[in-house]
Amino acid sequence: MGSDLIIAIIQARMGSQRLPNKVLSPILGKTMLALQIERIHRSVLLDRIVIATSTSMEDEPIVDLCIQNRVPFFRGELHDVLDRYYQAARCSGATHIIRITA
Repeated sequence: MGSDLIIAIIQARMGSQRLPNKVLSPILGKTMLALQIERIHRSVLLDRIVIATSTSMEDEPIVDLCIQNRVPFFRGELHDVLDRYYQAARCSGATHIIRITA
């Protein structure tokens, strides 16, 4: 693919209306987000995974998980998901993105 950079951007935040904190809920001893990251890392077509979360303090545990697992992240406006995706792609230099929700 030459200079193409394929990035999976995972949208993750703690403020779910139906199930608050679901992205960090445990399944088999790991958080849902950590399991999703592990599964996506198996792809041979992706160059990188980036977590797109908000600047809200409520989402700080997501950033901590990213740091612990050495996963790049981008923090953007809480109420503008499209801009978070756009800025995460732009900052990472992506030429192609795959949108994944946590």
